[in-house]
Amino acid sequence: MDGILLLLWHSDWVLLAFSVLIFELPRYTFSLVSLAVLIIGRRRPHAAKPDLRISVAIPAFNGAGGLRQTIASLCNQSVPPYEIIVINDGSLDQTPAIAEQALAEGLVDLVIHNPSRCGRSPGINLAARFARGDLILTVDPDTVFSRTALERMSAAFSDPHLAAASCNIGVRNESATIWTELQALEYLMSISAGKSFLAQIGAISCCSGACSLYRRDIFSYRGGLDVGPGEDLEITLRLRRFGYRVGFVPDAWASTMVPESFIALARQRLRWDRDAFRVRLIQYRECWPFRSEGLSDTLQRLDFIVFDVVPTLSLPFYLAYCVLIFGPDTLKFLAGVSLLLMIVSLFNLALTGLLFNQRPRLFSVLIAPIFPVYQGILMKGVRFWAFTSELLFSASRHDDYVPPRVRRVLANPTENSP
Repeated sequence: MDGILLLLWHSDWVLLAFSVLIFELPRYTFSLVSLAVLIIGRRRPHAAKPDLRISVAIPAFNGAGGLRQTIASLCNQSVPPYEIIVINDGSLDQTPAIAEQALAEGLVDLVIHNPSRCGRSPGINLAARFARGDLILTVDPDTVFSRTALERMSAAFSDPHLAAASCNIGVRNESATIWTELQALEYLMSISAGKSFLAQIGAISCCSGACSLYRRDIFSYRGGLDVGPGEDLEITLRLRRFGYRVGFVPDAWASTMVPESFIALARQRLRWDRDAFRVRLIQYRECWPFRSEGLSDTLQRLDFIVFDVVPTLSLPFYLAYCVLIFGPDTLKFLAGVSLLLMIVSLFNLALTGLLFNQRPRLFSVLIAPIFPVYQGILMKGVRFWAFTSELLFSASRHDDYVPPRVRRVLANPTENSP
């Protein structure tokens, strides 16, 4: 231990600072401390009673495992939705039967059956054509809500310039495996802390696919969801480009299911990160953050470039440099950096619990010291592969998240025109 501390003490402080950036944890520390400073002495205004009607769209492909619980949590809201629309997207399980049973019981208002899978975006866009509410809530069929979530989210739309908002998201199956425990910590840091801070400076760049609320007229007028991958990020950036505000409601809570194995988690994150790289840097060309839209847009671009792109693509070169500088002591140096970040991780967990009134579970405290390894090495390695595969091979274009026949139409639209 003394050798590790001595090695850190005599290390180049520039290298240590870059180590902190590479392993990403202080990103959340900055968000948490800044958020604490911003909310000290500031009373949260009482949410006004909303008078906007909410239409809920639930696209479900083989969603039998969670659909019933999702519908029940929506019906149990302090301000119930005006209508609930379920889109059965060519499911092969019991989803159609569950949806029809809920319709017969009066729990949902409309069930739309696609005979074959079309994808999440076409299903939601179709539901928006039938919806009659002022707002449209897009919900995955494994998401459940706290009782006041819809009331608090809809109250945010007292701002006439707000076009979309998302809510705080927790992990339903947190205690299933060590991977779900780590994801629960990650959601607390990246969503609860990260998005709460970004919302304070108007820099929200992605409304969550699990549950987001839109003004229905703007949603439809601006073309609805893109039918390619990364649709939640794409529509958020598109709305920002048109000058609309995008919000985050930290005291409105939902919870969703997350992957329980590392393989399933890696596959999910490969898709998410490929989509983020493609949409941001290729489709919207956000390589240069200093553009003319305004300060908040510059900040949301910088957040992605400084904390996602630069550390990820620098990781292999950073490790090679460490080997060059420290030689056989490289592992000792990295162990010292990890020890430093473990302390920071415990501080982050404690501050998050205080800010969001979330009492950490004992196991969450026990695994917090390994969170830097999970976030800074494992997940960054996955992100590195996602970014490079997208850059070199446009891998997101072959993602089966979008059904093959829909992908073919996207790739060759003229072949399907009359």
